[in-house]
Amino acid sequence: MDDAERGYTYRPINALPYWDQIGAFIDQVVDDVAHEQRTRRDVYPAVVPFVLWCWRTRGLPLDRSRIMRRAVADDFVQRGMPGYLTGSRATHRSALYRVIQALETDRTDSPGRPIPRRKPTQPYTAAEVAQLHSWAISQGTERRRLDAMMLLVLGLGAGLTSKELQSIRTRDIIVGPTGSLVSVWEARPRVVPISPVWAERLSTVYDFLHRDAWAFRPGRTSARDGQITDFLIRARTHHDIRPVRMRTTWLVEHLSNGTPPADLLRISGLQQLAALDRLVGFVPKTGDADR
Repeated sequence: MDDAERGYTYRPINALPYWDQIGAFIDQVVDDVAHEQRTRRDVYPAVVPFVLWCWRTRGLPLDRSRIMRRAVADDFVQRGMPGYLTGSRATHRSALYRVIQALETDRTDSPGRPIPRRKPTQPYTAAEVAQLHSWAISQGTERRRLDAMMLLVLGLGAGLTSKELQSIRTRDIIVGPTGSLVSVWEARPRVVPISPVWAERLSTVYDFLHRDAWAFRPGRTSARDGQITDFLIRARTHHDIRPVRMRTTWLVEHLSNGTPPADLLRISGLQQLAALDRLVGFVPKTGDADR
């Protein structure tokens, strides 16, 4: 281990107020685990949040025999990592398992508890979509009405992600007599047909848009995270308006209308059918009442 590696420390913001209490324990664990194949830079990010959670939330003493156990690592991944994707939690757990194995504090051969997948985002109901449309057309200024409608067109009509939605320019949108399309140039380039009902609503505002500007909030100087949130905060709405729910609604509508899975993967930018399988439960069965 070279001098630069030996001097490396990792102290996330959440742990800084407690470092006087937990820092020495963590440093000793890392020193004992780190070697040529497992550097301090690999070990600290796994150990620090885990130990902080064990000590602060679970109330465990700073004792390796109590903390560095696979069952405790499982509990941390299940309860202490809210909001993390399944893959991220699995990766973190694997890193903790390797630390525990190196310390030889737990000799169990259990494969660990399965990590539950996050529940898919609930799509909007037909009534909720109608409320969002009413919200858009009731904005206080023409500019805000155009922005609100474009948000819904690209979200509910084309199923774009937040990042994609914020990157679309008016030149990327084609409004034609037989349908409307939007070209996406982000990480997953593709051409997306806009759902007919939203294409019709797009046609009512398209003529008011500048031809070489951002489609949503054209006064921006760049496309960056938080611009949708900022717009919604200024709107002071009580509605749950989220592009992720719009995208889920769009996907479920396509599944309900019988769009072939291969075509839906292509226009949605998704890579695997498993992403669609998670939404099948939202597709109304034959004979169900209208949602």
